[in-house]
Amino acid sequence: MTDSNAYYNLVLPILNLVNGYTGTLLLIVSSLGAIQCIFLSIRYAKAQDADEMEHAKRSLKEFIIGFLLIFILIVAMRTGMPGLCKWMTENAKVSVY
Repeated sequence: MTDSNAYYNLVLPILNLVNGYTGTLLLIVSSLGAIQCIFLSIRYAKAQDADEMEHAKRSLKEFIIGFLLIFILIVAMRTGMPGLCKWMTENAKVSVY
């Protein structure tokens, strides 16, 4: 077994896992994010005093920023995977797909 085959055997299961589950991961993150956003919006709408309203508003804003960052990173990982596979194929002298 050459070094490139060892590298290929190490990376192939990881690539298969990432490629197989990123669509499902996007669906789960989107669903949970929408549910959490609804709950935070309800909490903001039900806030009685100014401090409670400010805290709920800050929580909602921080959640939306975090949710968008997670979503963008997952999409970037999904779109960047073919380029990484091409780079690995060129540098390791093996075929990933």
